[in-house]
Amino acid sequence: MPDREKIIRAVDSCFDYWLEQHRCLHPLHLENVRQFKADAIAMLKEQEPVLLENQHKPYGHFINANSPWISRCPRCGKKVEGKQTRFCKYCGQAVKWE
Repeated sequence: MPDREKIIRAVDSCFDYWLEQHRCLHPLHLENVRQFKADAIAMLKEQEPVLLENQHKPYGHFINANSPWISRCPRCGKKVEGKQTRFCKYCGQAVKWE
């Protein structure tokens, strides 16, 4: 799997190079490109896996009696099941277990 930080740095560098080469364009066009750059980097960072939040199971919850915890997605708060799961099935957030 590619290193996300390397990709983010490359995207940042490519946009900066393009902006430098086209600095004579209308300021509104340049501002649009700067916004595209910010959006692209934000979207790449959103895909970073986040650690699941653990909460105590409600009293009487016996689905998995070995564990007193429920793992919840940090983005949407829905229950995430199965250690092999890498994404929340409700919102698509990449998750990591430990």
